Amino acid sequence: MTRRATETIFTTSPSIPKILRYLEWLFLSIIALRILFPILYPSFAYEGDIGDLLVFVVFGLLAILSFWFPIHRPLWQRRIYIWVEIGCLLSTRLWSHWGLDLLLYLIIVKSCFLLSQREVIFTTIASGTAWHMVLVQYFVTRFSQPIEVMQAEIEEFYAIPHPLAIFNLVLNNVSIFITASSLLILLGFTIISERKSRYREADLAREVEILAADLERTRIARDIHDSLGHTLTSLDVQLELAQRLYERKSDQVQQALNTSKMLAGQSVREVRRAVTTMREEAFDLNLALTRLIESLTSEPSSLTVETKIDLPKLPLQTSHQLYCIVKEGLENIRRHSQAQFITLQGQTSSTGVTLMLEDNGIGFDLTQSTAGFGLRGMRERAQLIGGSIQVNSTPGKGTCLQVTVPQ
Repeated sequence: MTRRATETIFTTSPSIPKILRYLEWLFLSIIALRILFPILYPSFAYEGDIGDLLVFVVFGLLAILSFWFPIHRPLWQRRIYIWVEIGCLLSTRLWSHWGLDLLLYLIIVKSCFLLSQREVIFTTIASGTAWHMVLVQYFVTRFSQPIEVMQAEIEEFYAIPHPLAIFNLVLNNVSIFITASSLLILLGFTIISERKSRYREADLAREVEILAADLERTRIARDIHDSLGHTLTSLDVQLELAQRLYERKSDQVQQALNTSKMLAGQSVREVRRAVTTMREEAFDLNLALTRLIESLTSEPSSLTVETKIDLPKLPLQTSHQLYCIVKEGLENIRRHSQAQFITLQGQTSSTGVTLMLEDNGIGFDLTQSTAGFGLRGMRERAQLIGGSIQVNSTPGKGTCLQVTVPQ
């Protein structure tokens, strides 16, 4: 693992720091109760020393540190946080007879959320080794005392009233049980939460696959409609006309067949263009729109097109969708608007890219004619690239189509 990977900040649930904080407060409260009980109860005849003061200073420091969980801090700060707490616990074991072993387990749990797996293993081994070395030193010091001192301590213990002694032992065992159970419950909840997260991820993955399939079907339907729908409809009309003219022995059969041949060739070119556009990374939208206008004006018609296109290089998906929107708009104008003049403008600004297609045709009523698949397909294309479409039309006054895509 590289240093860069080691210093990665791990993400975790926002509730984890709060749970660990409450758990640490519970541990500190239980251990403080264990320590204060013999000190405050006169029957124990307990004589405090400097080690007890050190323990409460460490308690205060750990309580303050519990408010700060450096999950999103640099790695060196997370290391210092863990080892400062471990050092505090080692000092209590070295200079007092109160064992705070249970808090060490909590700190190791904390390290699992703050350090990498390798560092957690190292921290566990190093802290455990240091802890037991200090523990050995403590027992060596205790056993090196004169036998008379040890006998006096044993006699003092048995001089305590039995109910109090039993209560003290039960309190110690209950504190150990509560602490260990809390850690095990936390571990169990973590495992259950991770399992639920995996099931949730699997469900989301299946939903994404279904959604992707639906989107792909919608895209294919839209592309077929935009690229081939109009052309094949015209081809069908021309072939039907040729069939009727052939029955009448009309001289216009040849013209209808020529038109049909042209439409069939146009369909083939549309398919090739669609496939090429989806594969081509260097798709030039300005050039593609210019060629689209040229193909429209090259057909026998009275259409006049004025263009002013100056678009920047856009992502392939954005360019392709804008091209299809303009193509669909031009096809609708050619088929339905009876327009004589078309204006196509494309420009960019600080807010985004704007394409405007306007004609002087017959227009239509927006409240009655907006349900067509063509307009719906254009809106879907705009939504795919995060844009929007605004259509303004009045019967007898033409139509204006404006596409806006934010940058």
